[in-house]
Formats: sequence, C-alpha cells, structure tokens
Amino acid sequence: MKENIPSVTAKIIWMNEDKSSAKKATASVTIADSFQINGVSIIEGSKGIFVSMPQRSITDKNGAKKYVDVAHPVTSEMRNAIHSAVLGAYSMKRALANPGQKRLQKNNDAEESSSVQANEVADDKTTEESTEPDDTEDESEEETEDSLAPIMGQLA
Repeated sequence: MKENIPSVTAKIIWMNEDKSSAKKATASVTIADSFQINGVSIIEGSKGIFVSMPQRSITDKNGAKKYVDVAHPVTSEMRNAIHSAVLGAYSMKRALANPGQKRLQKNNDAEESSSVQANEVADDKTTEESTEPDDTEDESEEETEDSLAPIMGQLA
C-alpha cells in the first residue's frame, strides 16, 4: 500500500558562517501548507551531512541527560520527503551564497547533486501520489518555497 505524502517545503532560516562548526544551518519545514516545524538542523557528522529534527534535553531516571525529538516523521516516506526538502533547500542556499566560487572538494559536489536529485525524486513522488487533478499547484509550491512568511520574532 502506497502512502499519499503531502507536500513538504523547506526554507533555510540561518546559515553558519563558521566552516569548522558541525551545525551548518537551521531550517523551517512546512507540511501540506498547514503545519510548520521550526528548528530543523543540518549537521555535518563523521558520515556526512544529515538532518536533525528539533530536540529538547531530558534527564532520565538514572540522572543521565538525553535528547529527544520534539517532532518527528512516523513513516520512512515522510522522513525521506523532509530530508530531501531540507537538503535541497540547503544546497540551493549554499549555491546562491557562493555564486561563481569553485568547490575544491569532489565529495561536496557529489553530496549536493545527490541531494538535489533526491529532492527531485521526492517532488516527483508527491506529484504522482497527489490527489490534485492539475499540476499547477506543484509549480506554485516551488515558487512559494522562497517566499514563506517569516515567523513572528524572526528576521526575514
């Protein structure tokens, strides 16, 4: 049984200028133009770049500090859609921030192209699984990704 995945858009809210920091950026994710998740992080770990959902710290019964997700996808399809949207927005933001600058690391180029391809695949899946009869909404979603209204208290 195929799950009908709602539209997922992401906007990069903050980019880290410190290249040595593990946290590269923070994003906001909107699902089905109805539900927004703030505080999604893009982290560079030992195995590459990954998406981390917003977390809070708790102390367990043994006194150990743990981090738990505040919100997270329940299905792998939604997780993939969120990751693709966030990494695609991050790749685009990096490309716009560094026009004409050559990247020396082939690894980064490969990661970015795979992120963009994954985003296109996720968009195609959303289009295929959509119950909307016309494709005009998909085009307008791409246009509104960069024009999402800022959240109260955030700078545009």
